[in-house]
Amino acid sequence: MTTTPGAWRSSDNEAVSFRDAAVAWALAAHEALAETASGYGHFVTINELADRVQEMSGIRTAAPTRTWMDAILRKVARRCHNAGEPPLTALCVKQNHKVSDSYKYVLELAHLPIPADMEVHAAYARWQCYAAYGADIPADGGVPPLIPKSGAPLSVTPTRIAPAPKPDPEPRAAVCSSCFTQLPANGVCYYC
Repeated sequence: MTTTPGAWRSSDNEAVSFRDAAVAWALAAHEALAETASGYGHFVTINELADRVQEMSGIRTAAPTRTWMDAILRKVARRCHNAGEPPLTALCVKQNHKVSDSYKYVLELAHLPIPADMEVHAAYARWQCYAAYGADIPADGGVPPLIPKSGAPLSVTPTRIAPAPKPDPEPRAAVCSSCFTQLPANGVCYYC
């Protein structure tokens, strides 16, 4: 496998194959996302996560983030799915604070249909991550947090807190606790 444009250990500038780098980055990404999940409302952008995994792993690349981060997120999604963990990749968003197309892989792994609103699905998945990783969830259970589409300038910290969403004036439809799809009136999920 070629290492062009290259991956290298930051400690000694020794070349590392992209295959080996991807394994190290995926392990670091899982750890960074699990740390992010420990704070209710926290999330990270793809670029922030890319910087963080290179720092944590000690392996760097000059390749554009868009050329390798999707593969890393897919590895994390597969690991979470196989281990029965909530989908940590829901905590990683694009610069516009929307989930990337790679989030669809979470649904593919679970054999779920692509929902009409991926952002709402991802919000429920983020809530599941916060609950599983010990975040201080509000006493009332909280509302699955949607990430604001605009707001404060982006920072480089991967554990930024999103403003609390305003409650909807209308009651929310019941949602399956396993696959997060809207339940029919009888309350039975036909996807699970």
